[in-house]
Amino acid sequence: MSFVRKTAKNGLWFAGSRFATQLATWFFTLYIARLLSPEDYGLMAMAAFLTAYLEEFSELGLGSAIIQREKLSPEELSGVFSFSLLVGGGLAVSSFFLAYPTAWVFNEPRIIPVTRLISLLFLIGALGIVPYNLLMREGRFKTIGGINFISSLSSSCAMVLMAMNGFGVFTLIGGTLILRSVKTLLVILAAKWRPRTLFRFSGAKPFLTFGIHIALSSSLFRLFQTMDKFVVGKMFTPQLLGYYSFAMELAGVPTEKIVSAIQQVSFPVLSRFQGDKEKMQELYLKIIKYIALIVTPLFVGGIFLADRIIPALLGPKWSALIPLFRLFCITHFVISLTTINGIFHTAQGRPHWVLRFTFLNAAVMTLSLFLAGTQGFSYLAVPWITLCPALYIGWTAVTLRKLDISVGRYMKNLIFPLLATACMVAGIKSMQLFLSTGLAPSFGPLPLLLVRDVCTGMLFYSAYLFLFERKTLLEIWTLRKN
Repeated sequence: MSFVRKTAKNGLWFAGSRFATQLATWFFTLYIARLLSPEDYGLMAMAAFLTAYLEEFSELGLGSAIIQREKLSPEELSGVFSFSLLVGGGLAVSSFFLAYPTAWVFNEPRIIPVTRLISLLFLIGALGIVPYNLLMREGRFKTIGGINFISSLSSSCAMVLMAMNGFGVFTLIGGTLILRSVKTLLVILAAKWRPRTLFRFSGAKPFLTFGIHIALSSSLFRLFQTMDKFVVGKMFTPQLLGYYSFAMELAGVPTEKIVSAIQQVSFPVLSRFQGDKEKMQELYLKIIKYIALIVTPLFVGGIFLADRIIPALLGPKWSALIPLFRLFCITHFVISLTTINGIFHTAQGRPHWVLRFTFLNAAVMTLSLFLAGTQGFSYLAVPWITLCPALYIGWTAVTLRKLDISVGRYMKNLIFPLLATACMVAGIKSMQLFLSTGLAPSFGPLPLLLVRDVCTGMLFYSAYLFLFERKTLLEIWTLRKN
């Protein structure tokens, strides 16, 4: 079996297991959100403000370098492992002592023990960098999917028990520690790789040369993601920060969970074909097409059904985040269609391009969010729905030019998901209008209304694909078989 077919087959297993994992964990997440308060999420966001930035340096791009590099030697991998332990230890110490500065920044001493516990994540993560990325390089996504499912389920069950016993914000950091520990242990066992030598760093040098650009890009992206939380945390209450951060987290679920899975599966394949221009064009357009097929109905559905999704799943105490959730769905829809650009540039040996874009993005968004925050809480969403989409669309234009793909050819991949989604929305609205006339029995409680609307949307979306885009469905079916 060829590498591409093997990766496709394992990638579908990975996608399926990831879907099952997310379905289970989000059931737990929503249940835990009912047990915890918005303030608990706000405190966690404060505690992770500085340490989250450090986390982007924990890998230093070494994992991507392992996947992208054509040949690997045991000495090089041992050097990377040793260097990872050194970096992880240094970041753990730094994170531990950042507890007091973080508490001072937000004037919130309750986050000191939480920040100290976060430091353990750096040591745990360092142990798994090499074995995890070896699994990725070999296309063993079926194994990775199983590991993710077991670790996520273990973490979720533990978090429910902690939340029910009044652990508050420690539920969130405790669950993360359990997740990382179980995942790292299983990855080490699955990879069956052991370092030949320890604390010889010479083999890591060529990996650092490539990976440092990725690490800087990731750190800047993290800064771009967390600066708004810093503004909200400094200027407003922990409760408002909890609303804001959770709205962003919910809206970003398709991007973080689905699109990131596609990126993980795609990167090893793209690295193998980095010198084949026609193959890269074909892969780029197919990936964009499949991403749009999946995320378009999710984001548009989130916008139209937010007033039912939030109260039904989280309860009335979270209703204040509905407007933010809708606006952030717009932003993440654009981001989800454009984040694949960075993977293509990195696979072709241009991580410095990604760094430049991320720097521009972080600089513009940081300044605009600060200015928006001075005008009031509601203004913080303005840069997210104006400047952020404009920057990502410009990044796509640069990528299309480099890959020699016309805008028309690119847009052709987006037309059918948009039309299918329009059909979905029309179906939902028609059903709501029909039931509002009193000609049909009421569905009762809000959760049942949400289930009715979701099922109606799925029916109309699937019907459109079956009637007008059967070729695309056959492509997916063929991919599944191969």
